[in-house]
Amino acid sequence: MKKAIIGAALACAASTTWAQSSNVTLYGIASTDVVSVNNVYDASGSKKSQTRIDNGAIAASRIGFRGKEDLGDGLSALFGLEAGLNLDDGKSSMDGRLFNRGAFVGLDGGFGTVTVGRQWNLNDDVMCGFFICGGYAAFRYTEFDWLSDLTNNSVKYYTPKVAGLRAAVLYSAGESTVSANGGRTVESAVTYELGGFNAGATWHDGKNADASRDDRLWSLGASYKLGDWRVRGAYANSKMESLSLPTAIAWDVGIDWFAAPQWRLALDHVARNQKTTENDSHFERFIVWYLLSKRTDINLNLVHMSNDGSARERFYGSGAAGKGQTVASLGLTHNF
Repeated sequence: MKKAIIGAALACAASTTWAQSSNVTLYGIASTDVVSVNNVYDASGSKKSQTRIDNGAIAASRIGFRGKEDLGDGLSALFGLEAGLNLDDGKSSMDGRLFNRGAFVGLDGGFGTVTVGRQWNLNDDVMCGFFICGGYAAFRYTEFDWLSDLTNNSVKYYTPKVAGLRAAVLYSAGESTVSANGGRTVESAVTYELGGFNAGATWHDGKNADASRDDRLWSLGASYKLGDWRVRGAYANSKMESLSLPTAIAWDVGIDWFAAPQWRLALDHVARNQKTTENDSHFERFIVWYLLSKRTDINLNLVHMSNDGSARERFYGSGAAGKGQTVASLGLTHNF
């Protein structure tokens, strides 16, 4: 009887130890904007101005779960599940998937970190420190959506950081029924950190469904923070064979000012140049954040897009050749 009691106590202790070695976190963002935008063109070419209540553009609303378990000897298991939602109507955002913003499981240890599932690509991981991100960003340009995107059926690996250097690779199986390599994506990246200086480079190659065409993109970025100021710069080169588009380049020059504990301001010039044509675009974006607390902020966002030639880049609607668009938004964001 005594042995049984001791065995039960040891089993309970072991169970408790295991439970203490793992943790799961529920997190999310609740964000919404009041938006005023002009020159909203529909497919028929009709134009109107709009005042609308939208999901937060700067920090999209989401809810997620992430966890990590200590497996011993420096090895950990980890997972992430994240669902995007539109706070304005309560619907799922993006494409209606349950975990549309990521679903992965992986291992972390002395060898680095490997994760498998639906994941943000390496461009999003690396370049969102140099290009501005959020809804009004370079990835909204026609040729540059791969600057921030999710990849299904993907394996992502990050090396440990050594002397400020870190490398990464991503492989996504296209699982096409048309071709063995159809829909396949391969990416690589390298980052470097030293004090207030950060730099990164990425390369992307993606095949269309029958593997007859490639979409290629490479990018470079750097930033430097000194005191309350940070300057940023980024450059990307894109060739989208799947859309039969000429080579295009995009660049972003920006500055952030951490004016006070409650205030942050950012100004960016983001340009797009389509080679061999005059169909170029650029936009300027100015944003102010006021922190009500560590978790809640009010943000004011002003953006003006300009198009040359037949370019029809836009943030809302279908766009029209050579026509620009101005957006003003006032948002409230809460992190939990």
